[in-house]
Amino acid sequence: MHAVQKKLKIVTSDMHLSAGQFIDGVQNPHEDFFFDHEFIDFLHFFSNGMYGDGCEVELVLNGDILDFLNVPIQGDFPDVVTASVALEKMHAIFKGHAEVTKALQEFVQKPGKSIVYNVGNHDLDMFFPEVREEFCRVIGGANWKREKVWVHTETEFLSYPEGIQIHHGNQFEAVHRTNYQQPLITENLPEPILYLPWGSLYVIKIINSLKLERDYVDKVKPAKLFMAISLIVDPLFTIRFILLSAFYFINTRFIYNPRRRATLRNTIAIMKQEITPFYGLEDDAREILDKSPDTHTVIIGHTHGSMQRYYQDGKTYINTGTWTRMISLDFRQLGQQTKLTFAMIQYDEQGKPRASLREWVGQHSPHKLVSF
Repeated sequence: MHAVQKKLKIVTSDMHLSAGQFIDGVQNPHEDFFFDHEFIDFLHFFSNGMYGDGCEVELVLNGDILDFLNVPIQGDFPDVVTASVALEKMHAIFKGHAEVTKALQEFVQKPGKSIVYNVGNHDLDMFFPEVREEFCRVIGGANWKREKVWVHTETEFLSYPEGIQIHHGNQFEAVHRTNYQQPLITENLPEPILYLPWGSLYVIKIINSLKLERDYVDKVKPAKLFMAISLIVDPLFTIRFILLSAFYFINTRFIYNPRRRATLRNTIAIMKQEITPFYGLEDDAREILDKSPDTHTVIIGHTHGSMQRYYQDGKTYINTGTWTRMISLDFRQLGQQTKLTFAMIQYDEQGKPRASLREWVGQHSPHKLVSF
């Protein structure tokens, strides 16, 4: 029999809940999350039994949980996002995943259970105070309290005094980096609009339209190798993809638009990163560990590639991966895969934490929906 746990943190990221599998009875091609019941079981497991009464469990939703970029508004994906537009998208996600919403509500209602939402690049809409307030109200109830449910936008990452940093990961890439000091554009506008980095605009205007032709276009990693192979096996689509991307980049980075920010410095950084190989964020995590002597554990999401590294100096890096379907061209993980991975931080009797990468198995139903 397992000993009763007293304190625990569980960290998950990149679930990408959109508006549900069907919108008005029609299949939604932009929904990437098909594990509602598995996640509900996950929440129930970590709030009952050995993790029930007397156990403090903090659930860290580490970015890209709600996928605002993939929620259509009247069939379109707006690139001018106001607070009212963001609220409409969030309500569509709650409606499309009503059972998950209910499970989150039930989780925070239990003693000792809390949720911290750390913003990623697909849920930047949370920078609107009205959206953060509504999320906390829906999940935590009308009389919600910060210690029970909170959306973290104050800094670029979560930092815990016991030596743990939790980053979503988008801030390490110029294409997805946002400005935490000025997340909204207000100059000469009737109402504030969300500052969207170029990567978000690219998803909205290019990826979302091309997914109707090749639904796997954003699911193959590494993306640069995928493009190289596609030039051989699917040349017409790939050439059109490249030309559309180049045109949109020029149009949004070099032509002034008061509703966007496009500095030359950031544009050069994007171009530099795009022409060099991308090996994930392990080097960035290791740099944090080297520069922060009081930090022994760094947890990141964003890349959709789960990873765990225990270093010789006793420090740890974990990437929490994704709960969506991915296709890997990496020979170490070749093929289509879905792993419901998360980080678990356990504390010993002295309060010292130990983080590990886990895969949720849970109680599977006899059958489930097949997604292609």
